[in-house]
Amino acid sequence: QGSSQALPCSCEGPMAAAVGSAFLAPRSGVLAPTTGPEQAPQALPDAAKAGDDLSSALRTALSASAVGFAISLAGFEGSRRSRRRHLTRITRRAGSDAPGRSGAIALKPNMDDVENSVTEFVPKISALQNQAELLRSGELRQVIDTMRSLRKTELSGVFSEVDTLLAALIDAIHGLRDSALTIRKSELREHFEQLDLSGQAGVGRHAVEELESLKGARDDGVETMMEVHVVGLSHHSAPVEVRQKLAVAEAEWNKYSEELVQFARTSNGYVVPEAAVISTCNRFELYFASPEMKKYSAIECVHAFLRQQSGLSREELEPYLFTHTGQEATQHLFEVSSGLDSLVLGEAQILSQVKACHEHAIAKDTEAEDAVPGSGGKIISKMLNAGIRIGKLVRTRTKIGKGSVSVSSAAVELMMSRAMADLRKPSGKVNVSVIGAGKMSRLLLLALFSKHPEISVTLVNRSVDKAQDVLDDDLVKARGGANAKVAGMDQMFEVMKTSDVVFTATGSKVPIIFAKDVEGRDLPLMLVDISVPLNVDAGCAEVDGVFSYSVDDLKKVVQANAQKRQSEVDKAKRIIGEEVGKFKVWQASQGAVPYLAALQAMAENIRRAETEKMSRNLKGLHEKEREAVDKLTRHIVDQLFRPIYYSMKEDEEVGAKKDKIWALKNMFRLEPLYKRGVLTEGTKPAGQLNA
Repeated sequence: QGSSQALPCSCEGPMAAAVGSAFLAPRSGVLAPTTGPEQAPQALPDAAKAGDDLSSALRTALSASAVGFAISLAGFEGSRRSRRRHLTRITRRAGSDAPGRSGAIALKPNMDDVENSVTEFVPKISALQNQAELLRSGELRQVIDTMRSLRKTELSGVFSEVDTLLAALIDAIHGLRDSALTIRKSELREHFEQLDLSGQAGVGRHAVEELESLKGARDDGVETMMEVHVVGLSHHSAPVEVRQKLAVAEAEWNKYSEELVQFARTSNGYVVPEAAVISTCNRFELYFASPEMKKYSAIECVHAFLRQQSGLSREELEPYLFTHTGQEATQHLFEVSSGLDSLVLGEAQILSQVKACHEHAIAKDTEAEDAVPGSGGKIISKMLNAGIRIGKLVRTRTKIGKGSVSVSSAAVELMMSRAMADLRKPSGKVNVSVIGAGKMSRLLLLALFSKHPEISVTLVNRSVDKAQDVLDDDLVKARGGANAKVAGMDQMFEVMKTSDVVFTATGSKVPIIFAKDVEGRDLPLMLVDISVPLNVDAGCAEVDGVFSYSVDDLKKVVQANAQKRQSEVDKAKRIIGEEVGKFKVWQASQGAVPYLAALQAMAENIRRAETEKMSRNLKGLHEKEREAVDKLTRHIVDQLFRPIYYSMKEDEEVGAKKDKIWALKNMFRLEPLYKRGVLTEGTKPAGQLNA
């Protein structure tokens, strides 16, 4: 629509000036601007003598024409960029003035202004195309025709280059004009909005990076901070056959933990400096602590250690392992000690097992030959102790522990619910034998006598005296046992022949009852195995008239109890959540301890050095006066640093605690000082101050 319009001055001036100067330089007499064909031959005599110069001049003209066209486009591009910058400034001012806005601001450019700019651009493209066509068909055509009349063959290549360039320029301009005319409003809006979103994302990333750099470029880890983890198996995830591969007798807990600590030791220190194990009939769990910066290595070390101990491959073991880190690990322990993760919701037996784990973890090295000190350390021991306290607190403030709350009592409930179906007898009329006289058997008798005080029971054990002690226990006698008696292990199979129900709860690591031992019976038999590893071989379940149950079958029994206590779970979890937060604050504050120790050592070195400098002035003091001066300087140092010590104990977010530790480290240029040395064993001693 603007093809017949003259090119505006902003485009015409640079092009005309460039072309004119190209024809006049470098020799003004070679070619002068012409207005018609009849005037061109006046300048040709000199051209005939200087063909080489003419070739150079035409090449210069060609370059100048291209430059002129580029300048014209640059002028438009510059004006377009100017409008874009103006639009961006307006949008930014609008975004900054908007109240309550944070983060990236969605730019909303005025599409009408953009479209108007494109509309104004199209006539200029048309005018530029017209100017190029006039140049090709007018002045340049006259020059080319005149040169051809001189029959200078060496110039034909130059003429062809000039003509080809102008033709290409005209085609390019024409394509640009067509593209501008075919842009639809929706496409334009979508294109610009996409550019805005991309720009905002880029600006947002750069802003975050700049902010982090201002906060002191560092990752989220603090080298002195310890992180807690738990890796293990439980009745929720692993079958009995897998759990018994990792089962550890309580007498071996400390040895097992020590082996893990040594297994994860490297030339740079201990990857897992603290560890404690809980192994029960329903679960196997390893609680351990590691430097925060090495937490992933620590978890992998523990997985490798468990594969070595169990003899299982990665594919066989890891599908059944669970892993919790940090706050999740702490919450898991508190839920375990509160009975929320037990097979029987709210059982109290697990709390006693956590207590035993804590006692083993803090055990000191003794002169006993087989004694192994605990590997709990400060963090794990504190967490286990907190777990014990939370377990008591939850049971005090909720009713989570009411009713049947142990595996042993669940076994009795299973027997009572299946007696008529399996044995065709009421539960109070069956003959019962209990194999083993340990804690589980005692709890089972308590539950059994609570339901049926007069039931017939035979307690079988290797030590008959120990079995009698269990029956003579005050709590057991208070609930029943008038028809209870004891027998030795050599009489076990004879006792089983007259029994309807056999409970097994021994510490044997291999089955003690096999299918051949229960074949050929006239009356049905119920076997309830509450041991891990199993005491009853799996083949017993295939014998006719024998009904075999293991701890996995107890899950069905406890579902009813779990529903009754479910209303108390939410209360318990609220209590646990509050206590987890408190422990995490304490745990984070322990990351400051090595730096506080280094700060204290640095201050003591300075105090001693300054006191030594003043020793000449203190020669006249008596010994007591010197002690008073020494005590005074110590007191001054302690008072100066006391606010820092208290600040690290404040109840605040873990991130804020980390910031404080980093500030302390950088302000005094400290290197951590570990008093126990367990984290840095195998490395050079840590200094107190960077010189």
